[in-house]
Amino acid sequence: MTATANRLPLIYGGLVLLLGVAVLGSLMLGYTIYTPGELWDALAGSGTSEADTVIREYRLPRAIVAPLVGAALGVAGVIVQTLSRNRIASPDTLGLNAGASLAVVAVSAAFGTSSLFGLSFAAASGAFLTSVLVFALAATAGGLSPLRIVLVGVTFAGLMNAMVEVILTVNEAELQQLLFWLSGAFVDRPLTLVARNLPLLAVGGLMAAMLARPLDALQTDDATAQSLGAPVRVIRIASFVAVALLTGASVAMAGPVGFVGLVVPHAARALVGSRHSEKLGAAALVGAVYATAADILARFVIYPTEAPVGAITAVVGAALLLVLLRRRAA
Repeated sequence: MTATANRLPLIYGGLVLLLGVAVLGSLMLGYTIYTPGELWDALAGSGTSEADTVIREYRLPRAIVAPLVGAALGVAGVIVQTLSRNRIASPDTLGLNAGASLAVVAVSAAFGTSSLFGLSFAAASGAFLTSVLVFALAATAGGLSPLRIVLVGVTFAGLMNAMVEVILTVNEAELQQLLFWLSGAFVDRPLTLVARNLPLLAVGGLMAAMLARPLDALQTDDATAQSLGAPVRVIRIASFVAVALLTGASVAMAGPVGFVGLVVPHAARALVGSRHSEKLGAAALVGAVYATAADILARFVIYPTEAPVGAITAVVGAALLLVLLRRRAA
C-alpha cells in the first residue's frame, strides 16, 4: 500500500467529521443562533416554538440540500476534468448551468411558471438537453475529442447566458423573481424537492463509481487508453450521462451554484491523489463540506441580509481560476 492509501481512512474520517460539524453549524447558525439544547429539542420533539419551526422547516432542508448538491457537483467536476484532460474545466464549462438557467427563465417568461417544482423541473430538463446538444454537436463536428467538447460547451454557455439576459431585459418583471434563484441558493428548498431528485443523484453517483477504473485509463491520451483495452467512446458517453444527471439534479434543487465543480476536484486530488476510486469519494465529501460551509458564510457576509451561496462559491472559484491560469502562464 502507498503512503496515501495508508492515510485514506484518516482522510475520509476527517472529512466525515468536518461534514458533521458543518451540518450542525448549518442547523444552529444564522440570523438567530440556537444552542445545542434548542437544536436537540427541535429535532427530537414535536414542539411548536419559533426555534422548532425555524430549525425543522427551514434549516433542516437546506442542511440536507447543501451537502447533496456539493457532493454531486464535486463528483461531476472530477469527471469533467478527466474527460477534457483540463484542470480548469467544470460542469459550468460544458454549459449545463447556463442551459438550466435558460430553461428556467424561458418557462417563467413564456408560461408564467413560478412554482419551485416547476422551475426545478425546467432546470433539470435544461441541463440534460444542453448536455445532449453539446455531446451531439461535438460528435458531428469531427469526433468526441476533449478539446472539442470543451469548445462546444463554452460556446453554448456564452450563447445561453446571452439569451437569458435578453429575456430578462425584455421581461423585467421576471428579474426580481428569478435573480436569487439564478445566483444559486439552498434556502427555501422543501425536502419533497430532494426526494424528487434523489433518484437522479443516485443513478449519477452509481455510474460515476462504476466509471472509476475506466476514467483512470482516460487520463492518458486516447491511443494509450485504447491500448489498455478501454472503450474510449463508451466511457465518454457514460461519463457525459453521469455528469448530466448529477448536474441536472443539483441545478434543479439549488439553481446554478457555480465553480463548485472547479474548486472541489483540486482539493480532492491534493488529499488522495489521482486515482478515481479514491478521488471520487473524496470529491463527494469535500464538495459536501464546501457547499455547506459556503451556505453558512452566505448568511453572515452581508448580515442581516443573506447572500446567494452562488456568489460565495463564485468568488472562491474565480480566485482559484486566476491562480491556475497564472501557473499555466508561468
